[in-house]
Amino acid sequence: MIKIPKRKWRYPMAYERQYTKELTALVNRLHEVTKENMQDITDFIDKNRMDAVGDVLDTIVNKIKQNYYILVTRDFLKRKIQQMIDAVNNFNMNEFRQSLKSAIGVDVFQSEPKLEEMTELWVKENITLITSVENQYFDKLENIISDAVRNGTLTPEVTKQIQDLTGVSKRRAQLIAVDQIGKLNGQLTKYRQTMAGIEEYIWRTAGDSRVRPAHMLRNGKKFKWSNPPPDGHPGMAIRCRCVAIPVIDLDNLKIQGVRI
Repeated sequence: MIKIPKRKWRYPMAYERQYTKELTALVNRLHEVTKENMQDITDFIDKNRMDAVGDVLDTIVNKIKQNYYILVTRDFLKRKIQQMIDAVNNFNMNEFRQSLKSAIGVDVFQSEPKLEEMTELWVKENITLITSVENQYFDKLENIISDAVRNGTLTPEVTKQIQDLTGVSKRRAQLIAVDQIGKLNGQLTKYRQTMAGIEEYIWRTAGDSRVRPAHMLRNGKKFKWSNPPPDGHPGMAIRCRCVAIPVIDLDNLKIQGVRI
């Protein structure tokens, strides 16, 4: 017998907004630390105009890096990412349980032996992505300063270029946040449904103007977990907020037990 939940499987929008806010805050700290050292930057540019850029520039940029990493240690970053994983995982687990409960009338539970391994990989991937934003910021900051020395760029223009750099870094951080929450939610959904013996799902979009045309065409259609669409299951494409409604075959359902 096939059961399809009437309850919608929700997307963790609140956690997407929270993660976006947190990664934006990291870029704001990059900019704040840079502003705190603007006098060193402008003094260096004024002193070395039209000259070769030497070790002093490395010293200035390294000082900015050190001040930033005092505020944002790798342990701090890992804790923030782990907290986000825990929040999205709990949200997704509740969606899974409530979805099945709406279909079969009981609150189920199951073992999740590979969950820790999966979330550890997500932590590593996000640290790598966030570190790439930081490194790109520092590299471009160094280029701005060295170009200012060679080209005789005035201080107001240097300040504007640094502000523009911050804007670019913020947009990249925000893209990472939105994309990674969607991917994490999608991975957890696939893991939990397939572990429960659920082989198929119905594609549901977020139902707004941000949904891409290809995903609009999939809305309401049935897919197999073993045969993903060209750009992946719900949540796998960049910034995808679609979700998978389980198609529950009671004859194949694998659960450890029920909660009373």
